[in-house]
Amino acid sequence: MTIPSFFRSFCPSVCRLLAAASVLMAAPAIAETCPSVDRQPATQALMALLADKPDLRDDLASSIAAGRRANPDPQTNPVGDIPAYLDFIDALVTYNPQNIDTGVYNGRIRIGMDGANYCNWNILDLLAYSFFLVDRQITTDPRGQIQFMDPDFSDWMSDLAQSWGDYLETRPSAVHVPDFTSDPNFGDWYCPDAAYETFQEFFIRELCPHEDKFPTGSRKVAGINDPDTVVAIGDSNSMGWWPISRDGKLVTGYDGVAQGGRIIKGKLYSNIHTFITGAPDEVILQQFGQIDPTLFDGGVFTHQFLNVNNYHRLHLPVGGRIVFMRHVQSGTRMKSDWKPSLGQGDPGYYDPVDGPDWQFGQTRLVLGIETLDHGTVIASPMGMAQVSGIQPRAWVEEYFRSGDIARKGWEFANFAFGGSDFVILFQPEAAFTLTVDEMPRVSPGVGVTYKPSLQGEKYGCFGGTTTCAGSDDSGFPPPYPGYARN
Repeated sequence: MTIPSFFRSFCPSVCRLLAAASVLMAAPAIAETCPSVDRQPATQALMALLADKPDLRDDLASSIAAGRRANPDPQTNPVGDIPAYLDFIDALVTYNPQNIDTGVYNGRIRIGMDGANYCNWNILDLLAYSFFLVDRQITTDPRGQIQFMDPDFSDWMSDLAQSWGDYLETRPSAVHVPDFTSDPNFGDWYCPDAAYETFQEFFIRELCPHEDKFPTGSRKVAGINDPDTVVAIGDSNSMGWWPISRDGKLVTGYDGVAQGGRIIKGKLYSNIHTFITGAPDEVILQQFGQIDPTLFDGGVFTHQFLNVNNYHRLHLPVGGRIVFMRHVQSGTRMKSDWKPSLGQGDPGYYDPVDGPDWQFGQTRLVLGIETLDHGTVIASPMGMAQVSGIQPRAWVEEYFRSGDIARKGWEFANFAFGGSDFVILFQPEAAFTLTVDEMPRVSPGVGVTYKPSLQGEKYGCFGGTTTCAGSDDSGFPPPYPGYARN
């Protein structure tokens, strides 16, 4: 199944794109020198924009220069000026995703970079690097990065996402798919006999129907018969949970470093109301139903991170009536920093910073599910980087029209290329408690980290407890309406 271009460009998604390092100098590359690429339409559009806006050109040059100060190694940061950035864009929109076994890993993900030979980079590295170049702090405003500062540049980034997305729906883009399907870190849950004609088809692969694992397109769902149990929307890592203020704001701290080394500290006040309904400058692609966003004032905000090697289909965290959906087209942004090597064989890498405020101003699908006893739950998948989309299942609107009860664990949409986040919002009276197991801190000050969750695993409880049903009450939901192996 191929995602239409209409959907793909509107919800970029991403992932925590971990990448890497000067130790890759010894790693073999597939090609000594990548073939040259003609100027692409996306690159030509940027050239015209920079010619019309000298201030934007200066800001882009400043961002690139700040990136060079953060990482001066041309092997892992080959873009040193605007002409090199233009060459990078040409390579980006014609890149065939790769998963080269370099022997160097960040966690379970292969990493690989090869200077300006972008055809030899691994996919996570290239994605994270593309945002590192435009995410340097060039003013003292907390959103003083070029991807936020200029609306025309922001619009161009959305067009860039569409350009690469168009290419990933062509047959040449699948040339390296065997590199992914032979990597156990990309899962044993897809159908090994499937023929993937494009990279996009591989990326959105489904759970292969299997009598024991997932006979009807879902993993086992914890608390299948327990309305107090909330489950993970998809394979992901929980990033935490935060209170929503009584006036509907998510208040988070901000630390950054501006040009000249000035430290920026402050607060960001993200608006939950416009997250749900859409801001005036955001485009509503599809909507049905109404909801009062103030219902979530004083409630709870959570988000889970989805990586590029995870399962990219989305399932209901709770059962209930579908009362609202809004598909919002907005930005295609991501924050990405360079983490230098700590020595002792540990690589440097580009590290997407998946803080709780970066979900705002992104393209998203906002789905309202009215539970029997715990108010309405908002489940919202969104993209945070390039080349992605969200395609909702037809049954979602059909059930809204009929008022029938949707089952916990039903697949309601899928992402396209990238990685992303799922946000779940709870009303205060739901008394939601996150129950995902914590992991030891890898170093002082990094905050809480959580064990990975699989789709359908217990995520939290209603009612202020942690003792709602779990694995002892698990089972497969019936097939969602219209289910068929794609």
